[in-house]
Amino acid sequence: MAEGSIARTLRVLEAVCDHGPQTLKALSERTELAPPTLLRILRLMADEGYVVQQADRTWRGTMLVWRLGCAVNTSVGLLAISREHTDRLTAELDETSVYAVYEQGAVTYAAHSEPIKPVRAHVRLGQRYRLLAVTTGQAVLAQLDEPYVERALAEQTASGDPRDPAQVETMLAEIRRRGYAAGPGVRWPELWGCAAPVFDATGGVVGALGVSIPTARAEEISDQVVAGVLKEAEAMSVRLGRPAIVREV
Repeated sequence: MAEGSIARTLRVLEAVCDHGPQTLKALSERTELAPPTLLRILRLMADEGYVVQQADRTWRGTMLVWRLGCAVNTSVGLLAISREHTDRLTAELDETSVYAVYEQGAVTYAAHSEPIKPVRAHVRLGQRYRLLAVTTGQAVLAQLDEPYVERALAEQTASGDPRDPAQVETMLAEIRRRGYAAGPGVRWPELWGCAAPVFDATGGVVGALGVSIPTARAEEISDQVVAGVLKEAEAMSVRLGRPAIVREV
């Protein structure tokens, strides 16, 4: 009896998460469970925080399920994978490289590699930044829908960032077109950064790979940095399940 209940509960959770918000009727057809049985399971999962019923009466998974999935992803080597790519970027460019995870409207530095030389950019792992505050965040934001952009612009205004919202919108459109963000830092004007988005098997953006160099060196090495960042970001995306991108030349 217990094993049967667990199996049914997991089947319902999988259906809710794999197929997005659904009505009780749609879930009943998908899981082959009678509506009364299904509703009892959904309410139990809602009490534990795994699903929620929306205003339109559909059921969806919560961020708790997503957080657990991220924990699993980390445990099977996502951070190790990202470190391989930052290591390769640093070996190729002899500059500091980072991987920033996108989560809940911000990016957090999760992996970095630093060159062995006296002058380099230092990155603090675990540091969280608004999307418009850093190059990796801008690379991510350019791939998100308009509501996320509006939220980021509102946060920018509240933080006292003097940039004109119209210019930011133009900047994001350009990042989206060329596939990477690049330019002097907002928080650290003495650094020039370049970052490209990383995608998973669903096509959703999950983070960004980036490189920071002294602004004085930007003109000398920027083309090499852009090429390296794009190559490693695409390679990491392919490893996470996204089909390889064929770029026009």
